[in-house]
Amino acid sequence: MNNLSVYLFTQSTDDSAPPMMQRRLSSLLALRDELLQIGDLRVSASPRDADLHVEILSLLGADEGAVARAAPCPAQRPERRRILIVRVSRDQQRFDFVCSEGAGSASAERHAARRIHASVDQAPAASSRSDTLFTHPC
Repeated sequence: MNNLSVYLFTQSTDDSAPPMMQRRLSSLLALRDELLQIGDLRVSASPRDADLHVEILSLLGADEGAVARAAPCPAQRPERRRILIVRVSRDQQRFDFVCSEGAGSASAERHAARRIHASVDQAPAASSRSDTLFTHPC
């Protein structure tokens, strides 16, 4: 059992529209629920008490693009397929995960939770740079 703690967060920017920020917060809650369902990790309310910091960098969906906005009614919109990009920081290492919906009926948050959980089980890679960045598609 890992018994590590995770701090989940997302940052708003001045140009973030309220609906976009609401979707990020909803995704954050779904990711929290998925992590707790997998078990082995605790969610921390404070970044100081956490072993891992997980940030939602971006949440993209087919229904947010120009093609979807141009569709006259929801039935003509393309199928919604969300892409979630998260950054996991542990000690001096950062990992970016790009996860999408689609494989089976699993959500992007479920894919991200599985990747986060798997990254905890892997030994940290030796690196002489503190800003090493690994990107893993889900």
